[in-house]
Amino acid sequence: MSEIHKTTTFDSPVEKVFELVDNPENIPKYIPNVERVADVKRTDGRIGDTFRVIYKVLGMTFDEKFTVTGYEPKRKLVSNFDGGMKGTFSWTFEPQGSQTECSLDIEYQVGGGVLGKAADALLLERSNEKSMDQSLENLRRVLAREKVSS
Repeated sequence: MSEIHKTTTFDSPVEKVFELVDNPENIPKYIPNVERVADVKRTDGRIGDTFRVIYKVLGMTFDEKFTVTGYEPKRKLVSNFDGGMKGTFSWTFEPQGSQTECSLDIEYQVGGGVLGKAADALLLERSNEKSMDQSLENLRRVLAREKVSS
């Protein structure tokens, strides 16, 4: 199992950051290589909500089904995903006055047995790590644009 842990502070209130991340339709705005989000099924309680994320990395297309397994408004979002990879995507939000400390923790395993694990160790792990760094930077830009336009 591979893991990615990232923490950053956004110059936006927790309500804005959470609102952006809570909506699966926004994923292509900040996560690199996402081609589209499909089959979004949302409820008021969020637990059990599902959506698919289709993205490309290193020439491979992944179609991952996400299921929301943890939801605390303005505090935490947790989704399990399954497809070409399997794992957990967890966001934690901490208000810091008018800023938000945001942590992103991902645990995943690539399918494909020994060959999948070898590919992950050699290529995907590094690419996924860079992608998550870029995701947080993109999220920062989206939040800054929304701040300017409001």
